[in-house]
Order: sequence, then structure tokens, then C-alpha cells
Amino acid sequence: MQFDVSYTKLKNGVRVLTVPLPGVDSVTAMVLCKTGSRNETLPQAGISHVLEHMVFKGTAKYPSPMAIAEAVDGVGAEQNAFTSKEYTGYYITSASKHLGLTLDIQSQMLTAPRLPQDDLNREREVIVEEINMYEDQPMSKANEEFENLMYDGSRMGRMIIGTKETVRATTSDDLRGYMDRWYKGSNMLVVVAGNLAALTPNLIEEKFGMMASSPLEKYETVASYGKPEARHFKKKTEQAHFYMGVPGLSITDPRRWALQMGQIVLGGGMSSRLFNEIREKRGLAYYVKADLDMNFDCGYLGVRAGVKLEQLSEAMKVVKEEMLKLADTITESELNKAKEYVLGHMPLSLEGSMDIAQFYGMRALVLDDIRHPDEIVKNVSAVDLQSVKKVLNEIVTEQMLRSVVVGPKKG
Repeated sequence: MQFDVSYTKLKNGVRVLTVPLPGVDSVTAMVLCKTGSRNETLPQAGISHVLEHMVFKGTAKYPSPMAIAEAVDGVGAEQNAFTSKEYTGYYITSASKHLGLTLDIQSQMLTAPRLPQDDLNREREVIVEEINMYEDQPMSKANEEFENLMYDGSRMGRMIIGTKETVRATTSDDLRGYMDRWYKGSNMLVVVAGNLAALTPNLIEEKFGMMASSPLEKYETVASYGKPEARHFKKKTEQAHFYMGVPGLSITDPRRWALQMGQIVLGGGMSSRLFNEIREKRGLAYYVKADLDMNFDCGYLGVRAGVKLEQLSEAMKVVKEEMLKLADTITESELNKAKEYVLGHMPLSLEGSMDIAQFYGMRALVLDDIRHPDEIVKNVSAVDLQSVKKVLNEIVTEQMLRSVVVGPKKG
């Protein structure tokens, strides 16, 4: 599976990645900035996410939230944005003939936002309610608190959304200063994937060529791991939600392909060991899944589940046992099934213009590197059983296990 990718730069350093998709009528325009919560100081916590909200509040050309929304809705397009620990993204998917409009809207949002203080005062309270919403979702809280524990002591070990105090303290001047620091030059990537019939030679230059120049920025700090420990967050719930895991690998570590195969065997699907042992055999949980988180310079292998309150201890014991014995018991047959799982799922994950934009855009943004699907096929196919056993033995040890539980102290 190969795509005809073009990867260039504007004079100011803004990177441009285009992926034509024959046979589709839609196009996704995605603008990514290489900054997120890991670039924030403690008083700034959550500012990346606040800014993501506020650029929708109006621009020089589209002076209100309604003006932006009407421009997008008027052509039947879909618009959204997201903030992570390492990047922030904005995208619009539309019929291909409207690409000029969607790029105009995005360029306005990211080069000429109004960021009015009165709108910010209201939006800060909206984000506070978003914080409250996550606090009321034990599954989400377990995930967030596990990451805080995993990366404790580094900026990766903070909530992306910030705290109520830091959000409420953010001013319009703070947003402008943060935007001036990060939203410029090579730190920006414009991805256009889909039907490119409306992409004229100078269109992206016209829309983003006025951004300030800069080289590709480094992250402000190096990630690190906290100490292994167990934390319990007491909350009245009908289930206990827990997350258990160990430090893992970065997105550039060559061992990541072998670790991914182990993750899939452990809890990557409905035929995985954990799904069979926790749900099918014992009936302890509705959901149980193994995750592989990989970032620029850190990552983790973790297992999450929501279980019966009175059987929390049993469920955590089983997960721990399955994790620790995986290196010694994984079989060639399981490895082959894991490979087929990844390779079979890949075409499904690359069906739309949004999927393609994300696939190419995230790696290009952070690493300034283009990775094609065929390279993944090659790397996954080359994984052998010994490399999986070796990486699991190195990473999944009892001494490195840490866990978070959200729920009543039962089980």
C-alpha cells in the first residue's frame, strides 16, 4: 500500500504534506502544531487546550464563532480540533471544491484569531465544566491518573486540560504570547489529503506564508518516569476501574514492533489472552484492553479494565500474572495471529482522507519524517518470536509495575 506523498516547505519554514487520493470526492485539510501540554510551565498548565478552544471564537475575517460555524456548515463540511501532550491539531473535511474556503478558515484561525478577553472569560468556565465531566467519568480518570503516575515528575505527567486554577488564570495576553512562541515556521505542518483538484500551486503559500519563520522546535523538556507505586482514588462507582502497566518505548525505538505484537497477544482484541481470561472465563469485566502508548521519547505498555467491585483484587491479580508470564509463554502461533491482526486492520484504518492525514501528519510533525504503510508491513512481518520474548523480558518486570484504581475501596 503506497501513496504519492509530497513533502515540502514554504519560505518561512511551514511544512506542507499533500496526499492525493484517486477516486474520492472529499478532502481533509489538517493543520498541526508541534506543541502540547509538555511544553507548558506549571502556571501555564492547560494553555494549549484553552488556545485550541479560543481560535474558534472569531478572526479578523470571520469575526465570531457563528461566522466560522456558518462558513463551515454552509458547505456541509466537518470541523474539529484536538490537543495532546505533544501536538495540537485543527482539521476540516469537505467536498474537494471547497478546499480554498477551508484553508482560508484555518489560516484565519491560526494567524488572525481575535482572542477577546470577554469570550475567554466564558470559555474558561466551559473548560472547567469539561474538567468536571472527566472527573465524573471513572474510566477517563483512571487513564489520566495512570499517565500522571507513569510520567510523574515530568511535564508528560500532567493533565492535558490543566487544572481549574490554571485555566481560570489564563488571559488573552497569555494566549497570544504562547501562540507567538510556538505557532510559527517549521513547527507548523499543513496536511492536505484527498481529492486535490482545487489545490492550486500557490494556495497554501497564500494562506500560511505570512506566519513567522522558525526552525523545527525541540520540546522544552525531556520526559521521565516516576517511581513504581499503586494509587487508589476513592470515588463512589458501580465498578472499579483500574490501569496497570510498565514504562515502554518511544516512537523511534526499533523494538516497538516486537512490543506491539506482545501487546496484541496480551489484550489487543476479542481473542486476546486477557479478554479470554478476564471476561470470557471469569466474567469479571465488560471491557479489558492492553494499550501501547508511544511518544517522542517515552511510552508505556498498560492494561485497563472496569470490574466488579468485590472482584477487583482477583482481576488485578490475573492481569499481573498474565503480563508477567507473557514473555515465557507467547507462542509462534499467537505471534502470527498478532501480525495478521495488524496487517489486516491497516487497510481499514486508512480508508478516508482524515485517516490518511493523521497517519502521515503525526509522524511528519514530530520527527520530520515520512513513513509509508508498506514500511509498517515490512517491519511487522520481520518480527520474530525471540525478539518479542526479549523485549517483553526487558520491559515487563514486577519491579516496574505501577497501577491506579478509581472506585470504592472494595475487593
